[in-house]
Amino acid sequence: MSDTLLINNILNAASERKATDVHLIAGSNPVIRVDGRLVTLTKEQVLTPDHLLNIANLFLSKEDLDRLSKEKEIVTIYNWANRSRFRAKVFYQKGYLAISLRLIPAFIRSPKDLGVPSVITQLLSKDKGLIIVAGPYGSGRSATVAGLLETLNQNKGVHIQTLENPIEYLFSNNQSIVEQRQVGRDTASFIKGLRDIFDEDVDVVCVSSMQEEGIQEVVLELAESGKLMIVVMDTDSVISTLEEFIVNLSASKRDWGQSLLSEVLLGILVQRLLPRIGGGLTLATEVLTMTSAVGASIKEDRLYQLNSIMQTSRDEGMMNLDKSLEELVNVGEITSEDASKYALVTKAFKQNYR
Repeated sequence: MSDTLLINNILNAASERKATDVHLIAGSNPVIRVDGRLVTLTKEQVLTPDHLLNIANLFLSKEDLDRLSKEKEIVTIYNWANRSRFRAKVFYQKGYLAISLRLIPAFIRSPKDLGVPSVITQLLSKDKGLIIVAGPYGSGRSATVAGLLETLNQNKGVHIQTLENPIEYLFSNNQSIVEQRQVGRDTASFIKGLRDIFDEDVDVVCVSSMQEEGIQEVVLELAESGKLMIVVMDTDSVISTLEEFIVNLSASKRDWGQSLLSEVLLGILVQRLLPRIGGGLTLATEVLTMTSAVGASIKEDRLYQLNSIMQTSRDEGMMNLDKSLEELVNVGEITSEDASKYALVTKAFKQNYR
């Protein structure tokens, strides 16, 4: 069997089962993720190192292969047979190539369809400030951000610029102008791309990664200067999101940055995708919106107060993750067993569902 036919068989099987992810590892059968759970494709052959190398050669350019050889991993986009687009990570494990593919849906879903709380969508009416979308890998952050940007694109005449690596969802100009820049190809780095925006006529900026040193300060400066900033972070709660943002400010600018963050922050959405009873996935969320109490807690470094603020501020649209999980259990969307795996206060959550 040719390697082209092999990957086609694997991706056809993934498509038929509506998988979100495909994992290819030497010495194992292909594995896919369906409704949040891993499924081994036992009917497909065990993959060899040569299979992985040849499959990688199907979608990596010479430049990509050179970079893979030097850096031992690369993330790119794989366009499969004009049918689907995948976010592809090619990397080494145990000395051999491995490939992880994540499906990028063909259509951008609205925030409402995704289950994003309306209070987050309402923040798009603001002309400036900072919105943070957070969650672990596989939590649907990219889909949420794409939905927010497309809402702006369809309803508000603004100039949007994204900084991504790689570019996942593709936008067509509607009411807005949408420019998508890939870091490493269209700009040297996230920070370089952000600094360029100070001299450009841009209204909304989306940043897909906050990993570069010093990026927090530039994001805050742009938000203060009049840009609406939407950034993605790899954190699992509102408090850990703020802690990571603040701790990555340079020591000499931490007080300034923490004070400015308390002024420009509009809201934080932290999310998880859980298996839905009956099939599919459903969204659980933790939401923080800006109030005077929230601002004071951030400015005065009293982040521990935010959990109680979220619990008592439902009228402002706030919610902690465990309450969101509890409500999903109560309406029959998810099982209590699945909910307890994601609860932030696991012991207390389990006691409530004995």
